[in-house]
Amino acid sequence: MPEVLRRELLSWLLASPLVLRARPGRASVEPLSEPAATEDPLDPADPISILYSHRLAFENGLPHVTVRILEGQERFSFVPHGEVTLTTRRPRRTVRRAQAGGPWTARVVRSRPGRSVARVLVGEHLFDDPAGARTDAKFFRDRGFRPVLLSVGTVYGLAGRTVDTRRILVLLEADGSLQGAQALLAKLDGKFGLRPELHQEPIERATGLVEVLAPDGTVLAQSEGALAIDAQGDGGITVEQVEFQRGYADHGFEDRTYRGRIYAAVDAQGRLAAVNFLGLEALTKGVVPAEMFAQAPPEALRCQAIAARGDMLAKVGARHVGDPYLFCAEQHCQVFRGVAGEDERSTRAVAATEGEALFAPHGGPLVPSYYSAICGGFTEDNDVVWGGVANPSLRGRRDFELSPTTRRFQDGIGDALIREWVSTDVPAYCRAPSGKNLARFRWSRTFTQAEVDAVALPFGIGAVERLEVEGRGISGRARSLAIHGTKGAARILGELAIRRAFGMLESGAFVVDPSGEGDTRRYLFRGAGWGHGAGMCQQGAIGRALAGQGHREILAHYFSGAEVVRMYG
Repeated sequence: MPEVLRRELLSWLLASPLVLRARPGRASVEPLSEPAATEDPLDPADPISILYSHRLAFENGLPHVTVRILEGQERFSFVPHGEVTLTTRRPRRTVRRAQAGGPWTARVVRSRPGRSVARVLVGEHLFDDPAGARTDAKFFRDRGFRPVLLSVGTVYGLAGRTVDTRRILVLLEADGSLQGAQALLAKLDGKFGLRPELHQEPIERATGLVEVLAPDGTVLAQSEGALAIDAQGDGGITVEQVEFQRGYADHGFEDRTYRGRIYAAVDAQGRLAAVNFLGLEALTKGVVPAEMFAQAPPEALRCQAIAARGDMLAKVGARHVGDPYLFCAEQHCQVFRGVAGEDERSTRAVAATEGEALFAPHGGPLVPSYYSAICGGFTEDNDVVWGGVANPSLRGRRDFELSPTTRRFQDGIGDALIREWVSTDVPAYCRAPSGKNLARFRWSRTFTQAEVDAVALPFGIGAVERLEVEGRGISGRARSLAIHGTKGAARILGELAIRRAFGMLESGAFVVDPSGEGDTRRYLFRGAGWGHGAGMCQQGAIGRALAGQGHREILAHYFSGAEVVRMYG
């Protein structure tokens, strides 16, 4: 960032103090009206309490979580593999029925949607980065939008260690209605490098009567708001026609089997949701092979298990604040397919690292265990990728051994080296020896003049004449991209925003080479790596495991000396 702009920003921040009104698990940032409290005290006997607590529950001393399987339904069908136990609430009642074959049905009747304030989520910052949130708010305010800052998440202790999941959300106000927010969402999608999301802050919870019907249509149980479905034994419960990958090319429906308990619950819209309540370890078993292929070396799978578990702990209470679950089962949280997603090789890695997560040295807090696919030879500082405060456990690290060929890159990749870097086949750990993903290790993409002009259109700066990277992180990833047009100039700030603006570039470590004139002008992007580059390089972890490194050594490298701590198990 230019020094003049930095000084102006600092002056503005000092003149605009951040005012927080604290209450348990949440603080709001002015301007924001206080919503009604919607969180119950945690009562293991009450399904509603567990679904809306937005914090870890414990059974037999082990943490359990809730994961959305589906929602927005009038009914769903399921097949229990064992004797069924149905538990209702207020007054609590248990109904046991032997399995009678054929699918059972859960449905919702006499429901009423909840009330909420609907806004559009356009940014998210760590709680210790109010400056970054204020900067985002100013960006949108200057363009005629109405930004609101809201803090979500909580601080909790686990085995004597501190976990802080608080985040500051940058939201844009429409008229408070769902329809208004959806219209604003459609207007913003793809502009300014954004992939905005709908965010609803609950004011009043949805209500409805949930019923479970036996295969012959007999109503076996009714409960206000939610009821619990358990199948005895290890067979689990199969939920039919679960939707997955909505909005992606491989979108579809399939029957999926889940361990643990299934809750049939009224969702925020007054329709029906299926929510899996299961142990954190069982969830990790399903997540790991979705994030790293199960044929990876055992030590790499152990790295992934610890990173995935820590990532989930860091999201508790910070996602889906108006919904009756902690996590979804898609990329927004972490991909989870239930029993079918498990693999015995990754399951062994989860079992070997049970209860382990990364913490800062000397009794420090939980380390956000970020990871990306291929760093390209150098990982990146967290503050370059997402802005905010530098985390000493998330410093950019080289992913290669020193040699006459690589020594010139040992201290990082600045403007002086970036062209040589993206053109060099560095013998990094993340350069797969088989050549797999080599096109992601070093890559190139070409954009037409019309495509680049479309990126600049929301800024109103006319036809693009020049693209200029302003500042790079230690890995060469761009901090800011200046777009110079015939009517002025604009900046896209942040690695992710830049990548999104250009159709999700493989990474922010790139150079741009224009060629041609006028309408035939082309912009060639040449780059290194695939993903944001902060934290653990997944392909690098595989390469290091193949070279004989253990998972603790690998994680200590990527997370700058962080310690693996066993919290339970």
